[in-house]
Amino acid sequence: MEEPTKYNKYEVQSLLKLDSKSEFKLERIFNVYKQHGGKYFYYDLLNTINFSGEVDNDAYETYYTQADEPWTTMSYKFYQRIDLWWVIACLNKIDDTFTPLPAGYKLMIPKSEVIRTIIDEIKLTR
Repeated sequence: MEEPTKYNKYEVQSLLKLDSKSEFKLERIFNVYKQHGGKYFYYDLLNTINFSGEVDNDAYETYYTQADEPWTTMSYKFYQRIDLWWVIACLNKIDDTFTPLPAGYKLMIPKSEVIRTIIDEIKLTR
């Protein structure tokens, strides 16, 4: 299989005609890839983000999921925006975000005041 093509954020912004105001768009934070001849772009989030070691208790709160609760709903519940679900998934080392979590699943939810720090650190390590 041929290696995927890597696009930088400026190429993707132009190809997808992204609004330049949305700083939390995944395309602005991560490298974007596309298989040769493929139709869709994708991100390699788990290979890019590594929450290594112990997470400071003051940086997150504990949350227990509701039955069939979408990631976007959790994101909105804690950040008043639906596009930061991936931070929750990565912190909890969950790579299958297509399968709903069972009710009562324990998650660490980064507090809203640390989101900016997390994203800035990701951008610095890329």
